[in-house]
Amino acid sequence: MNVRIGGKLFVMSCMCVVLIVALLITGFGPPTPDESEQPLRADGPPEELLKVTLSLDWVPNTNHTGVYVALDKGWYEDEGLDLEIQIPSDPAAALKQVAFGHTEFGVSFQEEVSIARSQGIPVVSIAAIIQHNTSAFSSLKGSGISGPKDFEGTKYASYGLPLEWAVLEGLMACDDADVNEVEFVDVGFDAFPALIGGKVDFAWIFLAWDGVQAEIMGKPLDNILLADSCVPDYYTPVFISGEKTIEERPEIVRKFVAATSRGYEYTIEHPDEAAEILIKYSPETNPELIRRSQEWLSPRYQDDAERWGEQSLEVWQEFGDWLAERDLLPGPDFQADDAFTNEFLPEKPVASPTAEN
Repeated sequence: MNVRIGGKLFVMSCMCVVLIVALLITGFGPPTPDESEQPLRADGPPEELLKVTLSLDWVPNTNHTGVYVALDKGWYEDEGLDLEIQIPSDPAAALKQVAFGHTEFGVSFQEEVSIARSQGIPVVSIAAIIQHNTSAFSSLKGSGISGPKDFEGTKYASYGLPLEWAVLEGLMACDDADVNEVEFVDVGFDAFPALIGGKVDFAWIFLAWDGVQAEIMGKPLDNILLADSCVPDYYTPVFISGEKTIEERPEIVRKFVAATSRGYEYTIEHPDEAAEILIKYSPETNPELIRRSQEWLSPRYQDDAERWGEQSLEVWQEFGDWLAERDLLPGPDFQADDAFTNEFLPEKPVASPTAEN
Protein backbone atom coordinates (compact mmCIF):
# COMPACT_ATOMS: atom_id res chain seq x y z
CA MET A 1 0.00 0.00 0.00
CA ASN A 2 1.41 3.41 -0.95
CA VAL A 3 0.54 6.22 1.45
CA ARG A 4 1.66 9.82 1.75
CA ILE A 5 2.06 11.26 5.23
CA GLY A 6 3.72 14.53 6.09
CA GLY A 7 4.94 14.86 2.52
CA LYS A 8 6.70 11.48 2.53
CA LEU A 9 5.68 8.38 0.59
CA PHE A 10 5.52 5.08 2.45
CA VAL A 11 5.01 1.57 1.10
CA MET A 12 3.68 -0.70 3.82
CA SER A 13 1.48 -3.60 4.81
CA CYS A 14 -1.61 -3.05 6.95
CA MET A 15 -0.50 -5.74 9.40
CA CYS A 16 2.55 -3.72 10.46
CA VAL A 17 0.26 -1.11 12.03
CA VAL A 18 -1.32 -3.74 14.26
CA LEU A 19 2.01 -5.09 15.41
CA ILE A 20 4.12 -2.00 15.97
CA VAL A 21 1.63 -0.51 18.43
CA ALA A 22 2.56 -3.16 21.00
CA LEU A 23 6.10 -1.81 20.95
CA LEU A 24 5.22 1.86 20.76
CA ILE A 25 2.80 1.84 23.66
CA THR A 26 5.45 0.63 26.12
CA GLY A 27 6.95 4.10 25.72
CA PHE A 28 3.62 5.75 26.44
CA GLY A 29 3.76 9.48 27.11
CA PRO A 30 1.74 12.64 26.51
CA PRO A 31 1.45 13.28 22.75
CA THR A 32 2.87 16.44 21.32
CA PRO A 33 1.26 18.47 18.54
CA ASP A 34 2.00 16.91 15.17
CA GLU A 35 1.97 19.10 12.10
CA SER A 36 1.53 16.01 9.94
CA GLU A 37 -1.94 15.29 11.34
CA GLN A 38 -4.43 16.00 8.61
CA PRO A 39 -7.99 16.94 9.56
CA LEU A 40 -10.83 15.89 7.27
CA ARG A 41 -14.10 17.64 7.99
CA ALA A 42 -17.54 18.04 6.57
CA ASP A 43 -17.99 21.40 4.86
CA GLY A 44 -19.45 24.26 6.86
CA PRO A 45 -21.21 22.61 9.81
CA PRO A 46 -23.65 24.87 11.66
CA GLU A 47 -22.28 26.67 14.69
CA GLU A 48 -24.55 24.76 17.07
CA LEU A 49 -22.92 21.42 16.25
CA LEU A 50 -20.59 20.04 18.90
CA LYS A 51 -17.09 19.41 17.62
CA VAL A 52 -15.62 15.96 18.35
CA THR A 53 -12.49 14.32 16.99
CA LEU A 54 -11.73 10.80 15.79
CA SER A 55 -8.06 9.82 15.46
CA LEU A 56 -7.51 7.01 12.96
CA ASP A 57 -4.88 4.32 13.34
CA TRP A 58 -3.54 4.97 9.83
CA VAL A 59 -4.61 6.31 6.44
CA PRO A 60 -8.26 5.82 5.36
CA ASN A 61 -9.00 2.27 4.27
CA THR A 62 -11.94 -0.12 4.22
CA ASN A 63 -11.74 -0.66 7.98
CA HIS A 64 -12.95 2.94 8.24
CA THR A 65 -15.58 3.01 5.48
CA GLY A 66 -18.58 3.26 7.80
CA VAL A 67 -17.20 6.46 9.32
CA TYR A 68 -16.78 8.11 5.92
CA VAL A 69 -20.23 6.98 4.82
CA ALA A 70 -21.78 8.51 7.95
CA LEU A 71 -19.71 11.68 7.47
CA ASP A 72 -20.60 11.99 3.79
CA LYS A 73 -24.31 11.51 4.38
CA GLY A 74 -24.45 13.98 7.26
CA TRP A 75 -25.39 11.45 9.93
CA TYR A 76 -22.96 12.88 12.49
CA GLU A 77 -24.59 16.27 11.93
CA ASP A 78 -27.97 14.60 12.45
CA GLU A 79 -26.68 13.63 15.90
CA GLY A 80 -25.53 17.20 16.54
CA LEU A 81 -21.83 16.43 16.02
CA ASP A 82 -19.20 18.14 13.90
CA LEU A 83 -16.78 15.24 13.39
CA GLU A 84 -13.13 15.95 12.64
CA ILE A 85 -10.99 13.02 11.49
CA GLN A 86 -7.26 13.08 12.20
CA ILE A 87 -4.76 10.94 10.33
CA PRO A 88 -1.67 10.64 12.54
CA SER A 89 1.84 9.75 11.39
CA ASP A 90 2.30 7.59 14.50
CA PRO A 91 0.06 4.47 14.57
CA ALA A 92 0.03 4.55 18.40
CA ALA A 93 -1.07 8.20 18.49
CA ALA A 94 -4.80 7.41 18.51
CA LEU A 95 -4.64 5.59 21.83
CA LYS A 96 -2.41 8.26 23.33
CA GLN A 97 -4.66 11.09 22.18
CA VAL A 98 -7.76 9.37 23.55
CA ALA A 99 -6.16 8.40 26.86
CA PHE A 100 -5.08 11.99 27.54
CA GLY A 101 -8.42 13.44 26.47
CA HIS A 102 -7.03 15.31 23.47
CA THR A 103 -9.47 13.49 21.18
CA GLU A 104 -12.77 11.90 22.12
CA PHE A 105 -12.45 8.83 19.91
CA GLY A 106 -9.84 6.70 18.18
CA VAL A 107 -9.24 3.52 16.22
CA SER A 108 -7.19 0.88 18.04
CA PHE A 109 -6.89 -2.90 18.41
CA GLN A 110 -7.77 -5.38 21.16
CA GLU A 111 -4.14 -6.30 21.76
CA GLU A 112 -3.19 -2.61 22.05
CA VAL A 113 -6.07 -1.85 24.41
CA SER A 114 -5.25 -4.91 26.52
CA ILE A 115 -1.61 -3.86 26.86
CA ALA A 116 -2.69 -0.31 27.76
CA ARG A 117 -5.27 -1.45 30.32
CA SER A 118 -2.69 -3.69 32.00
CA GLN A 119 -0.66 -0.52 32.61
CA GLY A 120 -3.61 1.43 33.99
CA ILE A 121 -4.05 3.55 30.85
CA PRO A 122 -7.76 4.56 30.84
CA VAL A 123 -9.02 3.63 27.37
CA VAL A 124 -12.13 1.58 26.59
CA SER A 125 -13.24 -0.20 23.41
CA ILE A 126 -16.74 1.03 22.51
CA ALA A 127 -17.36 -1.00 19.32
CA ALA A 128 -15.72 -3.76 17.30
CA ILE A 129 -15.23 -2.66 13.70
CA ILE A 130 -14.91 -6.25 12.45
CA GLN A 131 -16.47 -9.14 14.34
CA HIS A 132 -13.71 -11.71 13.77
CA ASN A 133 -9.99 -11.55 13.10
CA THR A 134 -9.41 -11.22 9.35
CA SER A 135 -5.63 -11.65 9.43
CA ALA A 136 -3.80 -14.70 8.15
CA PHE A 137 -0.38 -16.22 7.73
CA SER A 138 -0.10 -16.25 3.97
CA SER A 139 2.21 -17.79 1.40
CA LEU A 140 2.29 -17.71 -2.38
CA LYS A 141 0.01 -20.39 -3.80
CA GLY A 142 1.90 -23.53 -4.65
CA SER A 143 4.68 -22.91 -2.13
CA GLY A 144 3.79 -26.07 -0.22
CA ILE A 145 2.61 -24.38 2.99
CA SER A 146 -0.81 -25.75 3.87
CA GLY A 147 -0.61 -25.81 7.66
CA PRO A 148 1.50 -24.53 10.59
CA LYS A 149 3.70 -27.65 10.48
CA ASP A 150 4.87 -26.51 7.05
CA PHE A 151 6.34 -23.31 8.55
CA GLU A 152 9.31 -25.35 9.74
CA GLY A 153 12.35 -24.74 7.59
CA THR A 154 10.92 -21.57 6.00
CA LYS A 155 11.55 -17.82 6.17
CA TYR A 156 9.00 -15.54 7.85
CA ALA A 157 8.65 -11.80 7.13
CA SER A 158 9.00 -10.44 10.66
CA TYR A 159 8.05 -7.02 11.97
CA GLY A 160 10.45 -7.62 14.85
CA LEU A 161 7.98 -7.69 17.75
CA PRO A 162 7.30 -10.17 20.59
CA LEU A 163 3.63 -10.68 19.65
CA GLU A 164 4.61 -12.35 16.37
CA TRP A 165 6.77 -14.97 18.05
CA ALA A 166 4.07 -15.73 20.63
CA VAL A 167 1.31 -16.09 18.02
CA LEU A 168 3.43 -18.30 15.76
CA GLU A 169 4.63 -20.38 18.71
CA GLY A 170 1.04 -21.00 19.85
CA LEU A 171 -0.19 -21.67 16.33
CA MET A 172 2.60 -24.12 15.52
CA ALA A 173 2.41 -25.93 18.86
CA CYS A 174 -1.16 -26.93 18.03
CA ASP A 175 0.21 -28.64 14.90
CA ASP A 176 3.05 -30.32 16.82
CA ALA A 177 5.54 -27.97 15.18
CA ASP A 178 8.47 -25.95 16.55
CA VAL A 179 8.68 -22.19 16.01
CA ASN A 180 12.45 -22.38 16.51
CA GLU A 181 12.60 -24.08 13.11
CA VAL A 182 11.38 -20.85 11.45
CA GLU A 183 13.86 -18.21 10.27
CA PHE A 184 12.59 -14.75 11.22
CA VAL A 185 13.67 -12.20 8.62
CA ASP A 186 13.24 -8.64 9.89
CA VAL A 187 11.68 -6.70 7.00
CA GLY A 188 10.15 -3.77 8.91
CA PHE A 189 7.21 -2.27 6.99
CA ASP A 190 7.87 -4.41 3.92
CA ALA A 191 6.29 -7.76 4.86
CA PHE A 192 3.83 -7.85 1.99
CA PRO A 193 6.36 -6.74 -0.68
CA ALA A 194 8.84 -9.27 0.73
CA LEU A 195 6.27 -12.04 0.35
CA ILE A 196 5.21 -11.05 -3.17
CA GLY A 197 8.84 -10.61 -4.19
CA GLY A 198 9.81 -14.09 -2.98
CA LYS A 199 12.27 -12.87 -0.33
CA VAL A 200 10.38 -14.82 2.37
CA ASP A 201 8.11 -17.84 2.38
CA PHE A 202 5.22 -16.46 4.43
CA ALA A 203 3.96 -13.29 6.11
CA TRP A 204 1.22 -12.12 8.51
CA ILE A 205 -1.25 -9.95 6.58
CA PHE A 206 -4.81 -8.63 6.57
CA LEU A 207 -6.81 -10.49 3.95
CA ALA A 208 -9.21 -7.57 3.40
CA TRP A 209 -6.35 -5.41 2.15
CA ASP A 210 -3.11 -7.23 1.37
CA GLY A 211 -4.98 -10.39 0.40
CA VAL A 212 -7.10 -8.47 -2.08
CA GLN A 213 -4.07 -6.58 -3.32
CA ALA A 214 -2.34 -9.90 -4.04
CA GLU A 215 -5.32 -10.99 -6.16
CA ILE A 216 -5.19 -7.74 -8.14
CA MET A 217 -1.47 -8.32 -8.76
CA GLY A 218 -2.14 -11.85 -10.03
CA LYS A 219 -0.35 -13.39 -7.03
CA PRO A 220 -2.83 -15.83 -5.45
CA LEU A 221 -2.13 -16.85 -1.85
CA ASP A 222 -2.61 -19.84 0.42
CA ASN A 223 -3.90 -18.56 3.76
CA ILE A 224 -3.97 -19.93 7.29
CA LEU A 225 -6.61 -17.78 8.98
CA LEU A 226 -5.92 -16.77 12.55
CA ALA A 227 -9.65 -16.84 13.35
CA ASP A 228 -9.74 -20.55 12.42
CA SER A 229 -6.66 -21.44 14.47
CA CYS A 230 -6.04 -22.44 18.08
CA VAL A 231 -4.97 -18.86 18.88
CA PRO A 232 -7.96 -17.12 20.54
CA ASP A 233 -10.01 -14.87 18.27
CA TYR A 234 -9.79 -11.14 19.01
CA TYR A 235 -11.20 -7.85 17.75
CA THR A 236 -9.01 -5.94 15.35
CA PRO A 237 -9.65 -3.05 14.90
CA VAL A 238 -11.96 -1.35 17.44
CA PHE A 239 -13.23 2.13 18.23
CA ILE A 240 -12.03 3.49 21.56
CA SER A 241 -12.87 6.31 23.93
CA GLY A 242 -11.41 7.46 27.24
CA GLU A 243 -12.85 6.64 30.64
CA LYS A 244 -13.16 10.35 31.41
CA THR A 245 -15.14 11.02 28.23
CA ILE A 246 -17.41 8.06 28.94
CA GLU A 247 -18.04 9.14 32.53
CA GLU A 248 -18.41 12.88 31.97
CA ARG A 249 -19.88 13.04 28.44
CA PRO A 250 -21.76 9.79 27.83
CA GLU A 251 -24.26 11.49 25.51
CA ILE A 252 -21.40 12.39 23.13
CA VAL A 253 -20.26 8.78 23.03
CA ARG A 254 -23.81 7.59 22.41
CA LYS A 255 -24.29 10.05 19.53
CA PHE A 256 -20.97 9.11 17.92
CA VAL A 257 -21.72 5.39 18.13
CA ALA A 258 -25.25 5.91 16.80
CA ALA A 259 -24.05 7.72 13.67
CA THR A 260 -21.12 5.34 13.20
CA SER A 261 -23.37 2.28 13.55
CA ARG A 262 -25.63 3.76 10.90
CA GLY A 263 -22.65 4.18 8.61
CA TYR A 264 -21.49 0.59 8.99
CA GLU A 265 -25.00 -0.81 8.65
CA TYR A 266 -25.32 1.10 5.39
CA THR A 267 -21.90 -0.07 4.22
CA ILE A 268 -22.85 -3.68 4.92
CA GLU A 269 -25.93 -3.38 2.69
CA HIS A 270 -24.47 -1.05 0.04
CA PRO A 271 -20.79 -2.03 -0.45
CA ASP A 272 -20.54 -0.60 -3.98
CA GLU A 273 -21.81 2.85 -3.03
CA ALA A 274 -19.79 2.81 0.19
CA ALA A 275 -16.62 2.06 -1.75
CA GLU A 276 -17.18 5.08 -4.00
CA ILE A 277 -17.60 7.28 -0.94
CA LEU A 278 -14.30 6.05 0.52
CA ILE A 279 -12.57 6.60 -2.83
CA LYS A 280 -13.69 10.23 -2.68
CA TYR A 281 -12.03 10.67 0.72
CA SER A 282 -8.92 8.63 -0.15
CA PRO A 283 -8.06 9.62 -3.75
CA GLU A 284 -4.42 8.45 -3.50
CA THR A 285 -5.47 4.82 -2.98
CA ASN A 286 -5.99 2.42 -5.89
CA PRO A 287 -9.77 2.57 -6.56
CA GLU A 288 -9.86 -1.08 -7.63
CA LEU A 289 -8.29 -2.09 -4.34
CA ILE A 290 -10.92 -0.16 -2.39
CA ARG A 291 -13.81 -1.57 -4.44
CA ARG A 292 -12.67 -5.19 -4.19
CA SER A 293 -11.66 -4.85 -0.56
CA GLN A 294 -15.05 -3.39 0.29
CA GLU A 295 -16.85 -6.24 -1.43
CA TRP A 296 -14.77 -8.71 0.60
CA LEU A 297 -15.12 -6.92 3.94
CA SER A 298 -18.72 -5.67 4.02
CA PRO A 299 -20.27 -9.04 5.00
CA ARG A 300 -17.59 -9.50 7.67
CA TYR A 301 -18.12 -6.30 9.69
CA GLN A 302 -21.07 -7.76 11.59
CA ASP A 303 -20.73 -11.40 10.51
CA ASP A 304 -22.55 -13.62 13.03
CA ALA A 305 -23.15 -10.96 15.70
CA GLU A 306 -26.67 -9.74 16.51
CA ARG A 307 -25.63 -6.17 15.70
CA TRP A 308 -22.63 -4.36 14.30
CA GLY A 309 -20.04 -3.47 16.93
CA GLU A 310 -21.03 -6.12 19.49
CA GLN A 311 -18.22 -7.33 21.77
CA SER A 312 -18.03 -10.41 23.96
CA LEU A 313 -16.51 -10.71 27.43
CA GLU A 314 -15.40 -14.20 26.49
CA VAL A 315 -13.33 -12.89 23.56
CA TRP A 316 -11.69 -10.21 25.72
CA GLN A 317 -11.03 -12.61 28.59
CA GLU A 318 -9.64 -15.49 26.53
CA PHE A 319 -7.27 -13.33 24.53
CA GLY A 320 -6.24 -11.37 27.63
CA ASP A 321 -5.43 -14.63 29.43
CA TRP A 322 -3.51 -15.82 26.37
CA LEU A 323 -1.41 -12.63 26.35
CA ALA A 324 -0.78 -12.87 30.09
CA GLU A 325 0.33 -16.49 29.86
CA ARG A 326 2.99 -15.41 27.38
CA ASP A 327 4.13 -12.40 29.44
CA LEU A 328 2.87 -9.97 26.79
CA LEU A 329 0.92 -7.80 29.26
CA PRO A 330 3.50 -5.42 30.77
CA GLY A 331 1.36 -4.53 33.80
CA PRO A 332 -0.83 -6.35 36.32
CA ASP A 333 -4.02 -4.31 35.97
CA PHE A 334 -5.82 -5.94 33.04
CA GLN A 335 -9.50 -6.66 33.74
CA ALA A 336 -11.38 -7.87 30.69
CA ASP A 337 -14.77 -6.49 31.75
CA ASP A 338 -13.31 -2.98 32.12
CA ALA A 339 -11.63 -2.99 28.72
CA PHE A 340 -14.79 -2.77 26.60
CA THR A 341 -18.45 -1.79 26.69
CA ASN A 342 -21.54 -2.46 24.58
CA GLU A 343 -23.46 0.23 26.46
CA PHE A 344 -23.49 2.77 23.64
CA LEU A 345 -24.49 0.49 20.77
CA PRO A 346 -28.07 0.86 19.49
CA GLU A 347 -30.38 -1.61 21.23
CA LYS A 348 -31.16 -3.25 17.92
CA PRO A 349 -29.59 -3.09 14.45
CA VAL A 350 -29.95 0.32 12.88
CA ALA A 351 -32.55 0.31 10.11
CA SER A 352 -30.63 1.08 6.96
CA PRO A 353 -31.86 4.12 5.06
CA THR A 354 -32.53 3.98 1.35
CA ALA A 355 -29.84 4.86 -1.15
CA GLU A 356 -31.58 8.16 -1.86
CA ASN A 357 -30.80 9.37 1.66
